[in-house]
Amino acid sequence: MLCFIVSSMSIAQKPAKVEIKELNLQTFKQKVWNFDKNKTFKTVDKTPVILDFFATWCRPCKMLAPHLQTLQNKYQNKIIIYEIDVDKEPELAQRFNVSAMPTLIFIDSSTSYKTELGYQEYEALEKMMNKYFFSKK
Repeated sequence: MLCFIVSSMSIAQKPAKVEIKELNLQTFKQKVWNFDKNKTFKTVDKTPVILDFFATWCRPCKMLAPHLQTLQNKYQNKIIIYEIDVDKEPELAQRFNVSAMPTLIFIDSSTSYKTELGYQEYEALEKMMNKYFFSKK
């Protein structure tokens, strides 16, 4: 009985895992930017967003994925992370001038964004995110 109580307490204390959703062209327009309606960049929502442009064959992309998942879980009510497969969604990759993977797009306001290329260790990624989203400007 004691084991059950202890294991129940440890399960209850873990934050819920928030799945990072993969966007296609249609869901991108619904959740991030409907470029058919707004020709200039303007987000649908005010929540900070990280777009992870990746390819399934990209080793650095696979190495980056767990770091992004950790960020999404830790900051689940403050940011949203979406992933976009460049091979499935070349139009979206082209809109953001993505030519190397991984490419991260940090959308910090409704009308601007920052681009970062390449694999990042978790600490560097969190520091980048804090700089773009939560630092005093």
